[in-house]
Amino acid sequence: MYESIRVKLRLEVSTERLIETGVKEKVEPMKAINTHKNTALSSQCEVFGCALNVLRKIRGVTLGSAVLLCTLLLAGCSKDISSEVEESADPVAVEAESETEGMKFFKGTFEAALVQAEQEQKKVFVDVYTTWCGPCIVMQETVFPQPEVGEYFNARFINFKFDAENEDENGPELAARYDIRVYPTYLILEHDGTEISRANSAMSGPQFVTLVGRMLGEKSGNFDEMQSRFEEGERSSEFVQQFLMDAIVEFSLSDVNRDDMTAMQAYFERAAKFKQIAADYFTTKTYVELVNPIDAHLVLYYKDKTPRGDELVEYVLGNYNDFLAVSSDAAMSQFALSATWYAALDAAQKGDQSYVSYIESLELDPLKHAAEYEQNRDPNSNLVGETLSSRLRLIYLQSIEDWDSIFSYYQSVLEHSDSTPTARSFGGAARNLSRSDNPDHRSASVEYGKRAFELDSRDPMVAADYIGALMASDKTDDAKSVAQSYRSGLTDSAADQDKLEIFDRITGWVLNQPQESDTND
Repeated sequence: MYESIRVKLRLEVSTERLIETGVKEKVEPMKAINTHKNTALSSQCEVFGCALNVLRKIRGVTLGSAVLLCTLLLAGCSKDISSEVEESADPVAVEAESETEGMKFFKGTFEAALVQAEQEQKKVFVDVYTTWCGPCIVMQETVFPQPEVGEYFNARFINFKFDAENEDENGPELAARYDIRVYPTYLILEHDGTEISRANSAMSGPQFVTLVGRMLGEKSGNFDEMQSRFEEGERSSEFVQQFLMDAIVEFSLSDVNRDDMTAMQAYFERAAKFKQIAADYFTTKTYVELVNPIDAHLVLYYKDKTPRGDELVEYVLGNYNDFLAVSSDAAMSQFALSATWYAALDAAQKGDQSYVSYIESLELDPLKHAAEYEQNRDPNSNLVGETLSSRLRLIYLQSIEDWDSIFSYYQSVLEHSDSTPTARSFGGAARNLSRSDNPDHRSASVEYGKRAFELDSRDPMVAADYIGALMASDKTDDAKSVAQSYRSGLTDSAADQDKLEIFDRITGWVLNQPQESDTND
């Protein structure tokens, strides 16, 4: 429903990617990888509950599990973890890309965009995205190119966008500077970089213009009036439809202090209320009556990240081409693939081999169309293909605790593959194998953690994986040495300070806990 509240566990793509690349959205920590990925509604609600699961025995496999669970907790509160890239100290304005329609985005550094904005006496609009964020993809492919959107934005702003994880774009440092926790995030800045307003979430073109108009103070909303009418009992189809459309903009403007659990709880309760209003509204129409641009938009928004098996979701997928005619390839493919992913994930986590049938469904029409579109959009997408199959198989093996097969899997992928494993790949192996009771597996987890840290000693997730593997093998002194080495390698930059915050939240309590041998008489 709402996009990625930053968690270092990316349910958007997968558990394994989540484990190996970290998450940028908040999820219900009690359900970790089984939550509905980028939905603010299904995120953070039980962040405090995670600690109860994490604080278990601090020895052996339980410690490895504790580090993993604490990683999930950290993820829900984390900021960007990518390495810093220095920004040009003497930016030179670069001409914006030439487009005949839609939003024109400035090509050049962020500082150069600010200079251009000052020269043209405009404000700066910033789209902060990631390559794996579904709503970001929908906005970039279906909303930003619209002529009406371009006409509104190009007249008012120097438009700039950056990938929060792309070091070549200085993304991690910029994301840290502006404390970005949700994807997509839209910023409106003065030409000196001062923030005026921010919002988030995917929406239609007209909604997007309305949203930014409200951020600028050019437009006013009447949402409170509509809410009063709803509470007084107004339920006409036209009214509820508009009420739900306006709620999308209203929630996009919500700025909740994510360190205030009471405020967060109230926010999610309110979001759940509107999800129920939408569900009730959908029942007032036959499903075929929902095949129109506005209702299809509402279905794709309020049913986003709902696993397959839901009656309305199944109807949308079964009538894919009809909904595609009133929507877009980007929106429909993300909806279909996420619904399939969460259903398969749920089965794999339960140790149910039926997860395979969901993967196979992507080879058949109508989902084949969604899979092909995604594959063409991003050949490396984690939502389709062999990567999806491998990831879900690993989750399945973890759920049935088949550690021998998991060990063999990592040996094959990390030791005998033609591709070069990343630090996160080795780190994920270290984390998972540290949960095994087999001494050989734990020994391998330490070795994988070491190799991960050698490849990237500035990644807090990688460092935490290595420390978790060491402590699972009762190598506490080595773990503390790695922690010290990690901290000493960071700078005072905003991005590195974010990394340090993430690292301390993951490992702080673990490194200070007495071992079982210290507490036994």
